[in-house]
Amino acid sequence: MLTLLYGEDTYRSREELKKIIEAHEKASLNWFNFVRIDAKDKEAEIFELIRQTASTTSMFSEKKLIIVENISFANEDEQKNILEFLEKKNTEKDSETTIVFWDEKMDEKSEIFKFLKNKAKIQKFVPLKDAQLRDWIKERIVGGGGKIEGQALNRLIEYVGNDLWRMANETDKLLDYDKSIKIENVELLIKPEIDINVFNIVDALGQKNKNQAIKLIGKYFEKGEDEIRLLGMFVYQFRNLLKIKSSSENPGLHYFVFQKSKEQAKNFSFEELKKIYHRLMTIDLDLKLGRVEPMAALELFVTGL
Repeated sequence: MLTLLYGEDTYRSREELKKIIEAHEKASLNWFNFVRIDAKDKEAEIFELIRQTASTTSMFSEKKLIIVENISFANEDEQKNILEFLEKKNTEKDSETTIVFWDEKMDEKSEIFKFLKNKAKIQKFVPLKDAQLRDWIKERIVGGGGKIEGQALNRLIEYVGNDLWRMANETDKLLDYDKSIKIENVELLIKPEIDINVFNIVDALGQKNKNQAIKLIGKYFEKGEDEIRLLGMFVYQFRNLLKIKSSSENPGLHYFVFQKSKEQAKNFSFEELKKIYHRLMTIDLDLKLGRVEPMAALELFVTGL
């Protein structure tokens, strides 16, 4: 049997891989029929390890599990040999041997992917967005015996985004502090992860250069980020600018964020910042009520400045 797990969301793909290994371990009497190979290890003879493990006959007729990680790092000859072996052995119909390929960046144009696409069980893990991300966070928190308020959930996503590795750590931290997660808990315990591109976009907005702002927003989306995350970062940063404009003291920001924000605040008057922040709050409410789509809300915000 063949399985392919791949995609940018390595947290969920690793969780799925862990489940496969645990299920095999539970069903197996002999743990020595498990082999894990990483193609990043240049010393490993990947093809030989796969061939020998898959071809070995056990006197106990036990099932074998072979994990091959980062197959995209294997050289062309190794991939060719592996592909020929899989085709010849008819591995997708071999109930005694399970081969799982795990990769973060699988080349969907490669021959091995084309083969697996038709022969393997495939799961692609793309970064979670919007309702899917919210559901994942709530499910994890409930699973940890806790609950989270709507405002706290929004702020948590605003601060962390869809990095599930960090989100898992942050939700554990919040649950350790209090099983009932409120917005003040998030603001107390979680440090926002602000993208340097957000600073650049706000710089462009402060200089009234909308074309540059739109260009930078395009680059931001090329990284796989979404509109909700960007709007959340705008809320966070313009809130910082308002605090700095009304007081010369650091309102508890990271030194880098404070210094950068102090410079940005010079590009706006206090009245401008109040209007912008009010506009962002209105957009946020419209999004929650379903009155506007995220991308349209973002375009409305930029063009309205």
